[in-house]
Amino acid sequence: MNSVRVTVIGGLIVLLAGCSSTSVRFDYDRQQDFSQFKTFDFYPIPKEIGPDANPLVIKRVKDAVIRELAHKGLSQTETDPDLMIAIHTESKDSFDVTDWGYHYAPYDYYWRDYGYWYDGGIDVHQYEEGTLTLDFVRADNDEMIWRGVASRALPYQSTSEQIDELVKQTVAKILENFPPPKT
Repeated sequence: MNSVRVTVIGGLIVLLAGCSSTSVRFDYDRQQDFSQFKTFDFYPIPKEIGPDANPLVIKRVKDAVIRELAHKGLSQTETDPDLMIAIHTESKDSFDVTDWGYHYAPYDYYWRDYGYWYDGGIDVHQYEEGTLTLDFVRADNDEMIWRGVASRALPYQSTSEQIDELVKQTVAKILENFPPPKT
């Protein structure tokens, strides 16, 4: 019985850790020589930003992108940049459903006339999932050449400092893959 409890508790820990991890994916134009790009700027954020685009978060994302790209040798300029970066944010309600299946009844019931099965239950966890997308576009021909996307469960309540740290970590994870490896 102890091994069953350890297994269930271990599974819950893995499940909870999975809920808070950041999923990152990226895609890029394999024909591009990314070493030629030295400068960048951001596309303006439309005045009619949707309900998902918090201007404070967008500012944090820009600051984190500037910091990360500076470590990679790129600098921000408003005058004739090599790349333009578009920032997209989205949040949506998501659900995590766990069906615990069927299992034997508790020990004292099992040893009566015969054992029986009973429903183990279903757990439903609702959370908000946030997605941050960074699109890198060549400024000279408006061709998108790289896209990085990160998704994760958002914390229910956060301080300004916690949001700042989350944004820094997320942008760093996205830009780990920029520039892409040479093919």
